Amino acid sequence: MSSRGPRAECADRGSTGWFDDLFGRYFARVYAYAVTRVGSTLAEEVASETFAIAWRRRDVVPDVPLAWLIGIARNVIREQCRQALRQDLIAAELHAWAAASPPVTGDVAELIVDRNVLLRALAALPEGDREVLMLLGWHGLSPREAADVLGCSRPALAMRIHRARRHLDRHINDAARDPDPGSEGDTDE
Repeated sequence: MSSRGPRAECADRGSTGWFDDLFGRYFARVYAYAVTRVGSTLAEEVASETFAIAWRRRDVVPDVPLAWLIGIARNVIREQCRQALRQDLIAAELHAWAAASPPVTGDVAELIVDRNVLLRALAALPEGDREVLMLLGWHGLSPREAADVLGCSRPALAMRIHRARRHLDRHINDAARDPDPGSEGDTDE
């Protein structure tokens, strides 16, 4: 009787050897599946996330795991598509708000960042940065509450806030330099 039969494999699932074997046998096939669905640019990310899930759920990985792994990869791809769609919808909504708001004029414009510029800058941020800033600024959460929502420590949140503010400042400066991105090439003179 072989010592590497299904029961022995199940017993070893807490070891990295079991995972190394699973990864070595099936990564290329999961990667190939991902390439056919999302292209080579995202395929490695999908395959890596699939195996991270397999490690976390090692107690339920079947003895013949290929179909299960491909099912996990399919779900990872579906979730990535949902996240991309959500981000696109949020960005479109922020751009629509920016387009609908009248420009601020006069002295007030010199004292505050134009709502239009801010909304365009928020729309340009990566979702993680936008979420941090919106939790604190728009939803009024305290740093402790925001850290709880994001599932991170307060020091990690402080780093995320710092990074998000840097990115927002950069996008505000870019948006302020080009106040009307839809008017490129238009002249009123």
